[in-house]
Amino acid sequence: MFLLDRLLIIVLLISICFSQGPTNGYGIGSLQQWSSASAGGNSSLGMIPSYRSHVSLSNPTTWSNLKFTFLSIGYNGFESTMKNNSKNGYSNLQSAQLIIPIKRKHALGVELHPYSYQKVDLLDSLNSELIIFGDSVSMAKEYKQAGGIMAFNLSAASLILPKTSIGVTFQLLFGSSRQSNNLNIDEIPYTLSSRLNFSGINALLFAEHKFNAINLYFKSKLSIKPLEALSTQLYPYFDENKNGYHDLVYDYLNPGYDFPEPNDVPSPSTKRLTDIHKPSSFGVGVSRIFLDRLQLSLELERNKDNSSFENEMPNSFNNRIINSDHFSLGLVWFPYEKSFQLFNNFTFRSGFSVNSYTLDEFNNVSLMRSDDKNNISEIGFSLGFGYKFKTVGNQIDFTYHSSLKDHSNSYIGEELFRGFQIGISIADIWFIKRRQR
Repeated sequence: MFLLDRLLIIVLLISICFSQGPTNGYGIGSLQQWSSASAGGNSSLGMIPSYRSHVSLSNPTTWSNLKFTFLSIGYNGFESTMKNNSKNGYSNLQSAQLIIPIKRKHALGVELHPYSYQKVDLLDSLNSELIIFGDSVSMAKEYKQAGGIMAFNLSAASLILPKTSIGVTFQLLFGSSRQSNNLNIDEIPYTLSSRLNFSGINALLFAEHKFNAINLYFKSKLSIKPLEALSTQLYPYFDENKNGYHDLVYDYLNPGYDFPEPNDVPSPSTKRLTDIHKPSSFGVGVSRIFLDRLQLSLELERNKDNSSFENEMPNSFNNRIINSDHFSLGLVWFPYEKSFQLFNNFTFRSGFSVNSYTLDEFNNVSLMRSDDKNNISEIGFSLGFGYKFKTVGNQIDFTYHSSLKDHSNSYIGEELFRGFQIGISIADIWFIKRRQR
């Protein structure tokens, strides 16, 4: 209880202090980088071991090295600081995962985690005033967006040769986001709202081969069912009670009813947007253990969006990330497998990463998408540690990450990106038939 109380306090502080970056408004939003604090601690791309020696929570081929069933939960928060010192960000559940190793040869797992973040909140700083019939009327524009896409992963892996393992993950995508364009007239929003409901399926393939001195890892992603969305456009209205919904609720703090009333407007218009996200990727990782506990790793990955959707997304800033390249270098000092000394149960992680992103944009003249010269380059580092406790090997992990994103778009410039992640894993001998007395 003491540990849980301290975790709740830390999570609350993260929720208050952190919020979002500009890429949340590009295409389907900003894709999640890490699904666990252990992977974020050495800037891993999810292939090489980072949780324990020979174990990565993101790579099913390594799960058979676990001795017990593990339930892992992670939480993260990120903050983005722009060149004009404006700050915003987000914080939420990073992942919830259950891993079941079977006879040290096979493994099964399920996981729920965010796939992309789409939170955006913009306010026009150039407020204007108009004189109408002798009265002064203030006007300001505002854009709000909330929600995102979640992923539910079903994974399985097996040792097919003494030194070779393969694994597969089926990734079910779902979720929704809500967009709100407001024209605030004397602080009363004139609102045009829309919703997007997403669905799609991806598949991830993993392979691991152990040589005498090094371990080699492969990862590939492809789309089975390209992401699509049902777009719902609502009728504009004056949000008199300022609660963000078109309803008949009367608020004494903001007296008045929404106009026109919900029963007096036409039904929402819907449209299905198909093939808006169709990812493919290939990555390779290499790791080597020194001095029994020190691991040096290297990972490379290339991603591409092959979707043919050519229109402007209702929730985007007319940009989309179509290609990205990632490089990471990690160093991990693992704990002893069995030790009663305090220091020997700590894990220390560090990582260095270099990423580049290629954008395209929708051309309103040709009504086609074309390459955008305003690309993004990123360089960052991570530091983290974990502590293993109790006989079964429960573990708690902490990670700090910082990176500098250089947007070639002169209006955005440089972006300082910082984040903090917490993960806790509980192990037990679940699903094992106990001997009857």
